[in-house]
Amino acid sequence: MDNTIILGVIISYISLLIVIGIYTSKKAKNSTSFFLADRSLNKYFIGATITATTVGGSATIVAGGRIYANGLPAIWYDLAGAFGLIVLGLFIANKVRKTGLFTLPDISGKIYDEKVRLASSILIIITEIAWVSLLIQAASLVLEVILPLEYEILLFAITAAFIIYTIIGGQYAVVYTDIIQFLVMLIGVVFIATPILFLDAQSGISQLSMNTLSFPINSNIGILAAGSIFFMMFMPHIVGPDIYSKILSARNEEEARKGTIISGVFKLIFAIAIALIAISALVLHPGLANPYIAIPTAVVSLSPILAGFILAAFLSVMISSADSCLLSAGTIISVDLLKNKNINISRIGILLIGIFALILALYLKDVLKTLELAYTIFTAGLTMPILFGFYKKKTHVTSKGALWSLILGGIISILWLNFMSDPYSEYAVLPGLFVSIIPLLIFRENKSISE
Repeated sequence: MDNTIILGVIISYISLLIVIGIYTSKKAKNSTSFFLADRSLNKYFIGATITATTVGGSATIVAGGRIYANGLPAIWYDLAGAFGLIVLGLFIANKVRKTGLFTLPDISGKIYDEKVRLASSILIIITEIAWVSLLIQAASLVLEVILPLEYEILLFAITAAFIIYTIIGGQYAVVYTDIIQFLVMLIGVVFIATPILFLDAQSGISQLSMNTLSFPINSNIGILAAGSIFFMMFMPHIVGPDIYSKILSARNEEEARKGTIISGVFKLIFAIAIALIAISALVLHPGLANPYIAIPTAVVSLSPILAGFILAAFLSVMISSADSCLLSAGTIISVDLLKNKNINISRIGILLIGIFALILALYLKDVLKTLELAYTIFTAGLTMPILFGFYKKKTHVTSKGALWSLILGGIISILWLNFMSDPYSEYAVLPGLFVSIIPLLIFRENKSISE
């Protein structure tokens, strides 16, 4: 009976989002409306939509599960992203908005050339598939604790919901529902779940080992592992296709800058909340075979209506991230690969990305491996060429250097991730980043000529 009430609350909430998505779809009358919400967003909309997008599966299920299993240093999954957003807001967001373009590959093409644009488009689409796959798996883990259904059935159902919802309305639907999801997340996760669960577990927290509560590192997550987690999550929050699509939707450069900083502050708040919930789950529900269901398991133990509201908040996290990833990928397929700003082409792209993400989720069946695949390849392949490119007058980077940086960084990280044994495989982002910097330094313009 309790699970029926919880499910009823969740279905009601999702239904509300679909209604809003259908209503706001009427605003998507042209490509700029569909892709970038007519570049009309103020700093508060930007802050809310970026927060809702970036507090996704990695910020709840993966971070919470790793804190439950390995201790407090796993909070770096979230802290690094928060710091990345603040750095983005302070130094880069205004440069992104100033371009007046549509996508991250669009920007890379303007900075460099069409070869770099094509290569970055392909790399981003691969990582978007992995990101959506991560979110499908994360949402399935949330529903798994209340629905007696096979894991594969949940994956199919969630994928269909993600695709249909995103196709309906484009960026307007994403942004308007992101604001609602942001508020639900803030109330449900930060103001309700965190204090209730932490107070219930408070008496037992002192019984946890010092290793579990040690920070910034412990015996489970040492300096190399912590550094790898930090850069793997920090860099994609400075250079990220989904985040840039929000920034490019801003009214102007100042709104983009302030909104991004606001999102970094709120992501920091969510990071602390998720850590407290995970530690509380360790006290209240010790010995779970699957650590990645720790947070939903702790939430289900609350009253049915409250649990339904909070689980709806967690699902809203997944939805808000998935719709942004799908829309970003669909936009790149339309704008950058096919050179046609056509809404229907983008919608076909969204469908294809969703299908490939489902296939990957069925193949990997490991939320942590999916996260490492997505973030490692993207970080090692594209972040450094874009950052060097924004400061091209100082770095004197060339298109040749950027192209080889992207190729070598991506390849090295994939090889390291797949052929190194544990625990060394989880450090793949570090050698990938190192290798990606080398071509940028070797293939540089002659300083005297460029000046």
